[in-house]
Amino acid sequence: MTHLKSTNPLVSIGVPVFNEEQFIRESLESLVNQTYGNIELIISDNCSTDGTSKICKEFEEKYEWISYNRFEENIGASPNFKYVLEQATGKYFMWAAGHDLWSANYLSECVKMLEPRKNAAIAFGSSKWINANGTIFGREYGWIDTRGMGPIERFFVVFWGNMHPILGLIRTEFLKSDPITNTVGVDLIILTRLALLGDFVHAVEAHWSRREFRTESTHDDKLKRYKSVEQGFTRSIFSRAFPLVRLPLEITKVVFNAKLPAFSKISLLFLLLPSFITRYFSGKSKRQ
Repeated sequence: MTHLKSTNPLVSIGVPVFNEEQFIRESLESLVNQTYGNIELIISDNCSTDGTSKICKEFEEKYEWISYNRFEENIGASPNFKYVLEQATGKYFMWAAGHDLWSANYLSECVKMLEPRKNAAIAFGSSKWINANGTIFGREYGWIDTRGMGPIERFFVVFWGNMHPILGLIRTEFLKSDPITNTVGVDLIILTRLALLGDFVHAVEAHWSRREFRTESTHDDKLKRYKSVEQGFTRSIFSRAFPLVRLPLEITKVVFNAKLPAFSKISLLFLLLPSFITRYFSGKSKRQ
């Protein structure tokens, strides 16, 4: 397939990786075998210490539309996600994890949903969970297509939903209109901002397999990962002690900066305070 000689709009795929040797080859094969015909694939290696670099370089040498960058020191997860976005030149952008899998029609179906809908911010496929061996297991998460909803409705659908759409296909201009914050919960911050910009559209014919290979079993386990050096979220003593404290502040800022009538902003802010508290304890209880 020749990706760079196509009349289709360019799709940029950003693959921020760190120590993904176990799964990266399978994930990259899933991306290069997309039926969509105009792709650039940007891999950014956050100073992996395993065989990730060798595998990624093989793909870069084989495909002219793949570029590979490796940082000589770990810059943290969010800066690496931000880096691949900054390199993107396509009309649409998708972050891709170095351990997940996608149906061959994933990009083509998502582009088909976005192109005629200028007010759509994201198109995302149906998701399923797979384990380290690629076997589907029982965990299921649904999602709601927000077409027909107003901005406040969309905001709370996203606020209470799972974070799967963050790995959907997104209008690049929407993503680049505001800087990405290096904080725990950055995916929720990005998604709530996008919800105030446009619809989230479900491409039901496309499928994405999210791989669960971590052994976290409690809320505290998840916080330990957020505090790790590799994640890079907690650079100060205060942020290490309270890794979630910036999240409500950043989402409040999203509402303040939104292009909404004053009454809508006030309504959102009034509803957000109890929602923050409820969401925190709800998430914590799921990990007990």
